[in-house]
Amino acid sequence: MSLTETLRDFAGALSSAIDAPDEYPAWGYVTYESNMADLKELWSKIRPKLKRDLEQAEFVDRKLQEAFDAFMANQKDKGRKAILAVYNLNVKQFR
Repeated sequence: MSLTETLRDFAGALSSAIDAPDEYPAWGYVTYESNMADLKELWSKIRPKLKRDLEQAEFVDRKLQEAFDAFMANQKDKGRKAILAVYNLNVKQFR
């Protein structure tokens, strides 16, 4: 998969990740656990390929960890804000 495709998938996973763990529909095929696993896996593929956007990459590292920690502590708003901060970087354009 190309970097462009992986970034697009990462942006899609971010858009789903604004739901707190208890807000994923029971009937859906995407769960909180699977979505967080997708984010981690996709980011682990993207991060080493970035050449220009290293400052943003460090920001993404911090904000993803902040989101995971917040959701685990049931701090939904804090988790959402961290995810939206990453999404609003327009990650599809990273290089």
